[in-house]
Amino acid sequence: MVYLKVIIQNLILSLQQLYANKLRSFLSLFGITVGIFSIIAILTAVTALKNDISGSINSLGNNLLFVEKWPWSFDFGEYPWWKYVNRPNASYKDAKLLEKRLDKASSVAFAVGSADAEIKFANKNVNNIYAVGATHPYGEAFSFKIEKGRYFAPGESENGNSVCILGGEITELLFEEGVNPIGQTIQVFDRKVEVVGTLKKEGGDLMGFSFDKNIIVPYQYMNKILDLDPERSNPQIIIKGKPDVTIDDMKGEIISVMRAVRTLRPKEQDDFAVNKLSVISQGFEGIFSALNIVGGFIGFLACLVGGFGIANIMYVSVSERTNIIGIKKAMGAKKSYILTEFLIESIILCLIGCIAGLALVHYGAKLATNISGIKFVLTPLNAFYGVALAILLGVLAGIIPALKAANLDPVEAIRSK
Repeated sequence: MVYLKVIIQNLILSLQQLYANKLRSFLSLFGITVGIFSIIAILTAVTALKNDISGSINSLGNNLLFVEKWPWSFDFGEYPWWKYVNRPNASYKDAKLLEKRLDKASSVAFAVGSADAEIKFANKNVNNIYAVGATHPYGEAFSFKIEKGRYFAPGESENGNSVCILGGEITELLFEEGVNPIGQTIQVFDRKVEVVGTLKKEGGDLMGFSFDKNIIVPYQYMNKILDLDPERSNPQIIIKGKPDVTIDDMKGEIISVMRAVRTLRPKEQDDFAVNKLSVISQGFEGIFSALNIVGGFIGFLACLVGGFGIANIMYVSVSERTNIIGIKKAMGAKKSYILTEFLIESIILCLIGCIAGLALVHYGAKLATNISGIKFVLTPLNAFYGVALAILLGVLAGIIPALKAANLDPVEAIRSK
């Protein structure tokens, strides 16, 4: 109860000190605010980006593997491209052989892409579209959410029929509200294609794993109408493992079968790459660690400046209240009471700066969410980190002035006035 009264009294005194010395208080608390904001803003951003990446990977499935010519890498050193440049690209034939021989796969799809495609319908054009030519298991591999219509029939895929599935954003851009896109004829690569299905709009994400601006056609159809350059069309084999198979077991089987497909000798190195999505998330970990270091350093400098400012306020507070401290000690106040009184005042000052910093993070997160589409939220855990940091700063900034106040001689303190 006594300490509760001390806290209330010191809160009132702290607010009086802030009001009496507005400029000095503003400059001191500004450092704490900037420091807390820098550190917690970086933690909030990293948390949001991690969640966005995890959501992107989970939306695709954590049991997908991609067989390609080039390995994925987030190594910021020199990429040994000369080891891979002469490798053969993944091919439709490779995919078919894998489909026959893999026991642990639930689906094996082959896909190629063509960037900067243009789609026309009536008097509307949509540019910068990514066109995907894929075999029938492609939809199963990515677990497409069909909003209207249907996915390709097996016969349409095998025969290379001129049918397509549109991403959600393309559908909105091409067709007026109320117009049913299913059965409509559009132009892609200056060829007429019938729309048989549309995908549910996913929205953008950090990884770019969204089919919103994609059009998907059967591989056999794209292969008929385009001269597909393997070096530019990014051919890849997408393999989805069975639910009870681990990603590492799946990868081991793929490597074994691919080596047999490519007739590689035991001592020959693999001439293909088996990529998994976790490589991307692990690569981002390095970027996030760097962001944490930069944000922590900026925050440390700002908190250091703010800490000196708070210490200065506390020294002034001790000097202005020396006579009062002497009277309290003459009336029996213990050193611990005086020490606690000034430490609480220092902590309260830092918490005021902390609250301002957390408020900036909260409203900044809302603004960033509206602009980027990525969900930024000040989590309770990050807010707790901010409060804990403010309390620590309050103790460090106030300990020396508080010790000075606690060790004052009561007689000398009373005479100081």
